[in-house]
Formats: sequence, C-alpha cells, structure tokens
Amino acid sequence: MFIKTTTNSAGQTYYHLVESYRLNGKVKHRTLLSLGKAGEDRMDELIAAISRHKEILTLLELAKSIDVKDTYILGPLLVLERLFEKSGINPILESIAARHPKLALDLRGIVFTLVAARFVQPGSKLKVFEHWQKRFYPEMVTQDIGLHQLYRTLDLLSAHKDEIEKALFWRDRDLLSPQVDVILYDLTTLRFESTRTDLGELRQFGYSKERRSDCTQVVLGLLVTPEGIPIGFEVYPGNTFEGKTIKGIVAKLREKFSIRRFIFVGDRGLFSKQNLTELRGENKVGEFIVGMKLAVFKKRHEEFYDIGRYQWLNDDLAVYETNHEGDRCIITWSRSRAERDRKSREDVLDKIRKKLSKKKITAKEFVTNTTYQRYVSGLNDNRDFTLNEKAIAQDATRDGYFGVVTNVLDMDAKEIVADYKTLWIVEDAFGEIKGTLRARPVFHWTDPRIVGHLTLCFIAYYCESLMTQALREKKLMLENSAIDAAVIKPRPLTVLEAMSELQEVRAVPVTLRSTTMWVRTDIHGNAHKLFSAIGLKPPPKVLHITKSENVVAQA
Repeated sequence: MFIKTTTNSAGQTYYHLVESYRLNGKVKHRTLLSLGKAGEDRMDELIAAISRHKEILTLLELAKSIDVKDTYILGPLLVLERLFEKSGINPILESIAARHPKLALDLRGIVFTLVAARFVQPGSKLKVFEHWQKRFYPEMVTQDIGLHQLYRTLDLLSAHKDEIEKALFWRDRDLLSPQVDVILYDLTTLRFESTRTDLGELRQFGYSKERRSDCTQVVLGLLVTPEGIPIGFEVYPGNTFEGKTIKGIVAKLREKFSIRRFIFVGDRGLFSKQNLTELRGENKVGEFIVGMKLAVFKKRHEEFYDIGRYQWLNDDLAVYETNHEGDRCIITWSRSRAERDRKSREDVLDKIRKKLSKKKITAKEFVTNTTYQRYVSGLNDNRDFTLNEKAIAQDATRDGYFGVVTNVLDMDAKEIVADYKTLWIVEDAFGEIKGTLRARPVFHWTDPRIVGHLTLCFIAYYCESLMTQALREKKLMLENSAIDAAVIKPRPLTVLEAMSELQEVRAVPVTLRSTTMWVRTDIHGNAHKLFSAIGLKPPPKVLHITKSENVVAQA
C-alpha cells in the first residue's frame, strides 16, 4: 500500500491511496481511496492523518489483547501502612509473633488486614475471611489467611493486650513529656445478639446504655488523653456497676503504665467516698477531678443554688468554690447549659403531654422512665394523671448548675472545669468505636475472643485518633461541592470523610498478553489531604509490573 500521484491533461496533480496486486503474473495497481488535489503541505497533512489512523488501529488491536478483570482497594491500605510504621505497631506485633513460633502466624499481616477491614466495611472475621482479604491490593495483604488463623490472632491479642497498650503509650514519650498527665475515663456497654450467659464471665445482662436490656453485654472502660489518643481499656462483666471499676483501672495506671503523676477525670457516675479514697491511693498522692452527684446538691441546696456567691469568669460561665469533706468543690452555672437543660426538660414534657392526651392511659405508660415518674402525678392511684407542676418548677431552678470535686491544688477553678469538660472526648471515642469501627454487636463467644476483638478495635481506634490529631494540627478543611455552593458551612475534614474518598483509590491490574501492569487511580481532594496530614507521599502511578508470574520491574 502506498500513495501514488497522477497528473491529468490540464496539468493538475492528484494523490491516491493505492495497493499492488498480481494478475496473470503481472503487477497491477488498485486505487483504494482518492485523496484529492496535491498542494503545498498536502503530503505532510496526509501522512499525519494516516499516522493517526494507524495509531487508532494499533490501539484497537491492543484492546483486543488487554484484560482488566477487577480493581482492588488501595487507598486505606497506604494510610494504615504508614500509621503502623509511624506508631510502632509493627515491631510490637512482630515481637509477640516471635515468641509464638509454633503458631506460624504472620501476626502483623493479619492484624493489618483486620484493621483495614474495620475502616472499609466493619463486619465479622468470617466476612474478612470470605470476602475482604480478597478485595485488598494483594501486594499489601496476605490473601490466603485461614479462618482459624484469624481466631488465633484474637487469642494472641487478648493474651498480650496490656503489652500492646503499654508499648503504644510509651512510643513517643521522652524527657520532654509533661510532668503530669490528664487522663479521661468513662464507660459504655457493648451488646451481643444473644441471651446466653453460660459461655464465660463477661457476657451478662445488666444496665444497657444502648437501651437493649434484651441482650447480654459487656462493660467497656476506656482511658483517653485530652488529645483523644486512647491509652488503654478494660472489659468488665455486663452486670458490673460502673462505680466498681475504679480500683482496677487506677492500679492499671499506677503499676502497668508507671505514670509518675496523673490527674484522673471521671463523670459523676464514679462519685463515691470509696472511689475518691481509691483515687488518692495508699500514699494519698493520687489526684482526681470527678463530677458531683445531685444528692450532694440537695443537701447543700441553699448554698449551691445561690448565684450571688458565684464569680463570673465570662459572659456565659460563673463559678463558686467551696469544699466537700476536705476536697475542693467547684460549682458552675452557665447560660448555655441552662438552656440545654431547659430544652431537654421540654422535650420530655412534650412526650408526657402526648401520652396524657390519649383517651385510655395507665401507669405503665410512665413507670419505665424515672423522669416520667417525677413529672407525673397520680401514678400511685393509677388514675387522674396530671403534670406535677411543683416538681417541674423545682427542676427549672436547677437549670445550668453542675459541680466537680477535686484534690488538685495547683490549678485554678477555670482550669479544673476546662479539664472536666474534655470528657466529651471519651464519649466521642465511644461513638467512633461503636459507629465507624462497629465494635458491636460482638459475634464472639468466649472471654479471650471478646477481649481480643476489643483489642483489635482499640488498635483501629488508635490509628484513627492519630489521623484525627494530624488533621486538626494541619487545620485541614473539608472539600465539598455543597460547601462551594454555600449550601453548608465550611467545617474541618474528618477521618471518616477522608477514608471514604480513599476507598475510591484503587489498584488496577492491566494485563497485555503475558505482562501485567498494576496501576493506581488518582488521589485527590480530601483523600490527598489525609496523605499530606500524615506525611505520606502518593506512590507512583505504576505500582509494579509482572510477567509470567515473575516480577520484572518495581516502581
């Protein structure tokens, strides 16, 4: 095939696309396409056009040989790999595995896969075995983990729980660490989709903070720094009263973590004479900030509710300091808290009024809720139900008040109150552990497996807290089209939002004949911001190349 020129009788030259063929042993030419008149630069244009056509034909021919069967999750793995290295999780797990050679477990690899699954789509270990380990980029995870290996991993995590906590706590503490640690403590409950209580000591019925009294549960006590970094946790039987957990948790801080000085911050559920004694310790040097129970307010009603005794710290907050059995007692009143208390009570009263408006009502409508009982008259006689206006008015006078007891002497009242208010961080941690990481419902039966599962969730939340801290330090904001359109207000980027976009970063194997090239999709927006926050550079577009099952090039 070639381009042939011809000239007519008028002297005009034309281009033709011609092919050669033989007829009766003689070479003949056959015109395939007339390309028009010849002119300046015309030949160059034709050559360029034919070249482009050739490129398209080449690509079409290649496409017949290219095979792209699937994509694999990559983005979250890159971030978690960085955090496992940066936090020191890798050497901790490798050290534990080295002490159990007979198990032949890739402990680090299995824990990494399980943690990654909790960020991608939390579920059972069986789901990881059947599905998720095969959906991750195979160069970063082991894709042939046995189900029995997943369960043995939980057993190891349970057995070495304290060691893991302590190693993570001390990972970056040095001579520059603070001389005093403020440590936040709170408890929650985690339910099981089961009613059996005969498989161990932990699974028991008890007061459920999830309002699921029909399920067995465990009680989870969590220790967190004011920066939101988890220090450690304890698991208690589901029927444990939260006030009974102090002794063990304080011993953990003093003996296992060897912290020189710490200030323990807990809510009013922990307030009791016995607990305060326990917090002081045998040498009476232990320090605490604990919320005060309402019973103390009732005994000192006239004093505590006399706003004239208070000192205003700002337009919203006033404080009054006195003492309680030798400790400092700091009572606060704030306008914002008073409004929250009022609104909360009105919400309850609206529900009560709705019940009272029914034609047929009985005491059963109200006895399941202690607040309902306080605000409704006639329950004892089971008739003539009305609102208890006296109780409502009395509670209204208490709106906005709150108190703490402390033995910390070198902090002023404003600092004490500020430290107590950071307890929301533990509540936030529970929200992430229960929600984002789906620690519950728990699908395990034996006590070691339950503790192992929660240790895994602890490691996952530890990684999340490091990401949250990095995003806050960089003050990174969410990128969102709704923000650009002024539909919603600008707000800080969260780990959940960044990780959601990271799930779209995939590793794609592109196979051409005997060669497979692994390439990644783009990393941009909020996903790229998380990379930047933790000091992680995006990998090359070409991740690696394999040929005939053997790696021939690594990017």
